[in-house]
Amino acid sequence: MSVLSSIGVDGVLSAGFEQMLGNAGTVTMYSVARGVWEVAILPIGCGVLSFVFTVQLIKISQKMDGNASMPGVKEVVFLLVFFAVFLFIIQNSFDIMQSIYEVTKLAIDRVAGMFGAGGAVDLSQVSIATTEDDVAALIGMIVIALISWLVVLVAYIVALVVCWARAIQLYIMAAFAPIPLSLMALDETRPMGVNYIKNFVSVCLAGIIILVLLVSFPIVLGGLNAASVGVPVIDSVIGGLSYALQYLAMCILLILALVKSGSWARDIMGG
Repeated sequence: MSVLSSIGVDGVLSAGFEQMLGNAGTVTMYSVARGVWEVAILPIGCGVLSFVFTVQLIKISQKMDGNASMPGVKEVVFLLVFFAVFLFIIQNSFDIMQSIYEVTKLAIDRVAGMFGAGGAVDLSQVSIATTEDDVAALIGMIVIALISWLVVLVAYIVALVVCWARAIQLYIMAAFAPIPLSLMALDETRPMGVNYIKNFVSVCLAGIIILVLLVSFPIVLGGLNAASVGVPVIDSVIGGLSYALQYLAMCILLILALVKSGSWARDIMGG
């Protein structure tokens, strides 16, 4: 339970946007991403927006003729307002992305507050023993235990990798936000900007899915058929193997669910 809490409730999933990956002295991944956004990507986004503005002016000029000067002026005024709004969005794009993350973090905090650190496993119910006293049976139980421990270790590593990868992806997407957001100003490229926002929200929502998986994992383990019987003594190696396979299946299911959390979040946002 402490391990799962270190990942979810008290770890990277519940951390603020500035401290998702900790810090090395005074340098954080947040400061690196914001620096890249400000120095390199923001000028590119403003340049793309200027290009889009020029394209829109050309379209308006092509529509204008000697008898339609006033409608043309009206469209130019609307275009200037449109440009000012998008310029504000691009210049504050990193903070906007951070605000979107903070909304999902609020949801994560509420989920963590509702479930706490998750349901503790009753070890007396999920532990197994054997009445077999021959060497082969005992070696079989040892092998089952080692395999179970290995799968749990893999599940823990996968959980760490998925959470860290999500944090890095959020920083990178926030740093490059000016480019897709500037493309939203043009009708032909607007779907690119909309898809970017949907993908960013999906990555944020994936954190809620991961937290629910980690919190519910002990509860799911406690619901195994072999554990629910309430008889911790296994009279045969076959019975112990049956329970161990259920346990392994649940751990493998957790690994697959963690890996697929991003895909599930994208499905929620419409693919």
